[in-house]
Amino acid sequence: MSKYYIFTLVPTVLLALIYSFFQGTTDFFLHFTNSIFYIGLILFVIAGFLLIVQSGFFNITRYGLRKIFGSKDEKMAQMTGDESLTVKKDMIYRRYSFSITKPLLLSSITLVILSFVFSFILIS
Repeated sequence: MSKYYIFTLVPTVLLALIYSFFQGTTDFFLHFTNSIFYIGLILFVIAGFLLIVQSGFFNITRYGLRKIFGSKDEKMAQMTGDESLTVKKDMIYRRYSFSITKPLLLSSITLVILSFVFSFILIS
C-alpha cells in the first residue's frame, strides 16, 4: 500500500469520528456512516477533477485564452525578439502529474464502499 493512501484514509476516518461525536445524538454509527460517505464523495470529486486536469483536458482552453489575451505579449516578443513571451503550441500537448491523484481516488472509493457496508449493517 502506498503511504499516501494511508495518509489520506486515516485522517478522513478520524475526521468522520470527530464529526460524528459532536453530532450529539444517540445514533453515533448512523452519523459515522453518513459522514464517511460525505467525506468520501467530496474526495472523489476532488480526485476526479485532478484526474481530468492531469490528462490535459483544459489545455486547449488555456491555449486559446492565452492566444486571445496574450496578443500584446506576442507583439512585444516580435519587437524584442524574446521567445519566452510567445505562446507555444506544445502547451496543448502538455501533461501534468499529481502524485496524490491515485491514492485520493483509492481512499475515496474505499470510504464510499465502507459506508455502503456500514449502511447494510445498519439495515439488518
